[in-house]
Amino acid sequence: MIKKHRILGIIPARAGSKGVSDKNIRLLAGKPLIHYTIQTALLSDGLDRIVVSSDSERILDFCKNFPGIDIPFVRPTHLSGDTAPMIEVVQHAVHYYTSVGETFDYVCLLQPTSPFRNDRLIDKAIERLIEEKGDSLTTVRQVPSQYNPHWTFKMDDNLLSRSMSSKAIIPRRQELPDAWYRDGKIYLTSIALVKQGTLLGGKMIGLVNDHETSVNIDTWEDWNMAEKLLKNGII
Repeated sequence: MIKKHRILGIIPARAGSKGVSDKNIRLLAGKPLIHYTIQTALLSDGLDRIVVSSDSERILDFCKNFPGIDIPFVRPTHLSGDTAPMIEVVQHAVHYYTSVGETFDYVCLLQPTSPFRNDRLIDKAIERLIEEKGDSLTTVRQVPSQYNPHWTFKMDDNLLSRSMSSKAIIPRRQELPDAWYRDGKIYLTSIALVKQGTLLGGKMIGLVNDHETSVNIDTWEDWNMAEKLLKNGII
């Protein structure tokens, strides 16, 4: 992979979680959840450094088993709660490297809660962003037609109103415009945008990821689905 830009991979893995307790270090099919993201990140050719940002000594101790993973700091408490914005976690990591004289052009955010990504997908995302001279990129999947925003409503006191401002409801599925949602696997962002306080903005590139199995683990139902996929050899 040929590139002229330096890219910092960031794996955020705090200790707590409301949906699935301690999920980042909990065993998924015999391996800590974070293991899957670390393994894929290390296989990527496009990341110049990979740092784990965590407030958990247990998680950081586990990460010491992987040469090539940076563990230069413990994430501050004020960036480790449920309400801590992810952009501030990213800014904290970038600030650390700037303080030791190391700079990057982009950051690549790889969340452990989306464990099933291919290393080739990371490299493809980097290549696409650079080729198209984008400011940010995220992997996306197509919204099923029944959830298309043109067919969704808001409800207040049992009264429905249209989510979209178009005058008439589109009658046929075939006439719906495509809609896309973020699948959580990859966020690539320029350092300029990070400094502005956003992960997505400027010229945004969407990388379609419909061909890969995707689970974003937030609940026990998600966790059980991920285990089933692994145990059945689908992943």
